[in-house]
This record gives sequence, structure tokens and C-alpha cells, in this order.
Amino acid sequence: MSVRARIPVDFYYDEELGTWHFHVAEPRVVGGGQETLEEARQAAAAAIAFALDAEEPHEHQGQVEYLDVAVG
Repeated sequence: MSVRARIPVDFYYDEELGTWHFHVAEPRVVGGGQETLEEARQAAAAAIAFALDAEEPHEHQGQVEYLDVAVG
């Protein structure tokens, strides 16, 4: 089944690096480094498709742990 949706993507140009980058809030996807906006659009579409095409979660055979993480 094919499903179509419009997903907002924030594209921005990094003047220091001279490359385009993108950020998608949901599904969480961040990427970039493309030389043109069109290349960034294509990379974003591929990244979103990959994120949405992920396999169903499998039952864990190992051990699930929670790690403490400090930011800032």
C-alpha cells in the first residue's frame, strides 16, 4: 500500500561550511552536508523514507538497560 503525506522539513544553509542541512521533527531525522538545496531535498526524502520503512520492532533477546545521560 502506498501512502502519501506532507512532512515539514526545515532546510538551512551553513555559511561557514557552504552546505545545506535539514531537520525533520517527526520522524526525527537530521542530516545535511549537501552542496545544493535540491541535493538536500533529495537526501531528506531518502532519510525520511528510510526512517518510515524501518522494520517492526523485534523481541529483544538480550538485556535492556537504561543509561544516565547528562546534557549541558
